[in-house]
Order: sequence, then structure tokens, then C-alpha cells
Amino acid sequence: MTLDIPNPFNLEQIDQILKDKYFAVETDLENFSGLRFDPYENFDEAVKAYSFRDKRGIKELFKLNSEEYDESLVPNGINLTVNSKDNMYISGGTEIGGSNLLSIETAIFFGIDKEEMTLGNERFEDYLVALYLAGYIQFENDTILEDVYKRYRDSYLLEYYGPSSGRGGEKLY
Repeated sequence: MTLDIPNPFNLEQIDQILKDKYFAVETDLENFSGLRFDPYENFDEAVKAYSFRDKRGIKELFKLNSEEYDESLVPNGINLTVNSKDNMYISGGTEIGGSNLLSIETAIFFGIDKEEMTLGNERFEDYLVALYLAGYIQFENDTILEDVYKRYRDSYLLEYYGPSSGRGGEKLY
């Protein structure tokens, strides 16, 4: 099997994925200017901001969350700022809203070092599962994908990709 997956993704590819796959709309960074006061945000490196409010995108973004999307819990949709130190690749960002899939997707955008790409390396194996969960790796007549989604929603997790702290649970695989 040969995969044609960018590693890492550049900002243009990230922009295209967020808009095509999740129906994101680019929005003004100044809408999130309050993040300037967050010492972990590095808002001076923020280059783009996205809002996810389209029901199709929200449905997709919540498919790995344990709860259904409830507009009253996230009245402003889901938002994402993307940081870049070099204006070419992602260097950080902030997700506002809470989508497990978006957290996994954002981690995938960073890629993985070639030296780590060996079976038996837990970080690489987590990366492969993250790619599978986000739809970059697909199998014909896949009979287990929905079961894997369910296990993730039931608090099984990836150690290196997506939200894991505070979720408890066992490793997904």
C-alpha cells in the first residue's frame, strides 16, 4: 500500500482540507484577539482563523466525541486558529469548541519525523491510527471502522494524537 499523504502538511493544504472536508470558513484573526493574553497561544504567530458552523462539517467533526453536538454547549460553533513560524507549515494553534476529530486532524498536520516511521514505534503506530480515524487511510469494504469510532467515543484513546489528558480510558489498540 502506498499512501500519498503530505508530511507535514503546508498551510495551503491545511486550508483546503478544513474548507473542503469540514466546510470551514476563514475568519478574521482579530475575532480571537483575546488569545493575545494567553501565554501558551503565541498569538503573534497566528496566521489564519477558521470557524466551523456548517451542520455537515459539525456533524463530521463530532463523530469521535462521546456526546452529540449541542449548539447550546458550543453556541459559536467550533473555531481554530493556526500558527506558523515560517508562513509555510503549522507551528501551533488553538481550538475553541472541542472536537476530538479536529484535535487529531490538527496533530496530523504537523506530520511525523521520517526517523520515527517504523512499525513497533508507538508514536508511528498512533500516527497511522490517527490517519485512519481522520480518513486518510481507507480500506475497501472496511467492516471495523464504525467499531473503531465507537471505541474512541467510549474513551479509548491515542497516546500521541488528539485529546487524551483527563479522558481516562485505555489505549485504542
